[in-house]
Amino acid sequence: MKDKKYLLFFIAILTIYVVYEMQKPKPEDWSVTFHYRDRIPFGSLVTHDLMKDIFDQEVVPSSFKTMYELLEEDEIDDNILAIASDLMLNENDFASLLAHVEKGHTVLLATQDFISAIEDSLNFKTELEKRLNRFDLSEVENQLAEEAKNQVRFALPNGEERTFIFPTLATAGFFHSIENDSITEMAWREDGKPVLIKYHNGLGDLYLSTMPLAFTNYFVLHEETSAFASALLSLFPKEEHLLHVEYYQVGKIESTSEIRALLSYPALRWAIFILLGTLLIFLLFESKRKQRIIAVIPPVKNATLDFVQTLGQLYHQQKNHKNLAQKRILFWKDLVRSRYMLRTDKLDELFKLELARKSGVEKMTVFALVELIERIEKNDIIEEGELLMMEKLMNEFYGIA
Repeated sequence: MKDKKYLLFFIAILTIYVVYEMQKPKPEDWSVTFHYRDRIPFGSLVTHDLMKDIFDQEVVPSSFKTMYELLEEDEIDDNILAIASDLMLNENDFASLLAHVEKGHTVLLATQDFISAIEDSLNFKTELEKRLNRFDLSEVENQLAEEAKNQVRFALPNGEERTFIFPTLATAGFFHSIENDSITEMAWREDGKPVLIKYHNGLGDLYLSTMPLAFTNYFVLHEETSAFASALLSLFPKEEHLLHVEYYQVGKIESTSEIRALLSYPALRWAIFILLGTLLIFLLFESKRKQRIIAVIPPVKNATLDFVQTLGQLYHQQKNHKNLAQKRILFWKDLVRSRYMLRTDKLDELFKLELARKSGVEKMTVFALVELIERIEKNDIIEEGELLMMEKLMNEFYGIA
């Protein structure tokens, strides 16, 4: 009976908290999703409503599969729109995409950062003046409120030319060093740097844009920029079906579980966390009160750890830096394979980017560590300074202060 009183008390407190949180005004969510269901500024719900008006489709579907899966396994016959902050197509994805375009289909890829596989294949480069920090939401809001604007001149296929005014945040990326006769520039910033290009391949066209934010709710609803998204979508044939590929921004499979729905509301999410935490504390106190006294048993000594420390000291004293480095590298590679499911036989550009994305470690740290590992593996002898630098970078990677 006493326990029931505690339970009722906690339920009452949680109910009051949930009601209070749901009544509070919510701060604007500036996270970038490009997701077709999101009503937040950088979602694409409004864009999908716009697609219904442009194309002969009741609904423009979204897919959460890779290009290779869609084109080689599912063998789709649709035109494709892909919007992402960083578009990480591997060689198989891009080869399938080019073959799809060659058959006469239209594809539009919009991202702030084209990975080297696309750039190297089509002989162009992209540059990003200021990356959108999706974690510093106050900075995003401040940048959108700034006076700094950029005019974008768009040469439409019908010969008409239109000008749009965007905040500099949306025009931070641009193309340069274009060395491909099959590429045509179609839109430029006011400084003349292109932000939209067309690559003609076989019977179809591949459009590339460095302005993915133009497809978000914020800019589609804004009076000065709303027509820009319509102009980009008009590049697709209206009578053909269009598919929105969200894999490269959202991920492999969109979860639709009841738990996800509950956790999407901040008030309910915190209520669930508090409830679980309270139950855990309650169980701990209850178990402490009822269980018998447990004899203190000294923990088993970790002989393996002692052995590793002794071995490391031995190699260090013998100045055998290369041998010690090799063993540290083998352990690191094994961790990368098991924890992040990445192959370590080829430490190329795509591997570094994937490792930085999956681990959450800063891109600069990952690149420096991998490049140092490659250099150490190539050299027969390494200096103590290189060994210490590798140890420092590995500690940063492991999150050890």
